[in-house]
Amino acid sequence: MTTNPAPRTPVRMMLRGALVPGMVALPVLATAFWAYAGEQAALSALAGATLVFVVLTVGLLGITAVVMGPAATSMAGAGVVYLGQLILVVAAVLALRGVDWLDGRPFALSAIAQTVVMQVGQIAGYVRARHEIAPGSLDRGAAS
Repeated sequence: MTTNPAPRTPVRMMLRGALVPGMVALPVLATAFWAYAGEQAALSALAGATLVFVVLTVGLLGITAVVMGPAATSMAGAGVVYLGQLILVVAAVLALRGVDWLDGRPFALSAIAQTVVMQVGQIAGYVRARHEIAPGSLDRGAAS
């Protein structure tokens, strides 16, 4: 009796590659803005970086569902996930626009920095992951 294991995807390594540097960047960005412009800037930077961290993490979890689906719909599914991430970020920015404690420049700069850090980590995780080109090719390689 053979079992059909779950398909191998690079998402696990992409998730690890994005989450670790993203978690490190949260306190680093807040501390940098605190040293540069004070407590309000640090809070704003932390809010921006956390917003991006949550949205990109939810997007990576969404990509997991897309990759498990049919291959023919992967690109369309990835596009929907990306569009959803953009909508969530814009909606959050619009919701936070009127908050008194939020300083726009540290919020935006830390959100941009967090996005770059997490995207680079995600790409590095993708590159490090083992990709199955032909179904079963990774299993045959391990057996020989």
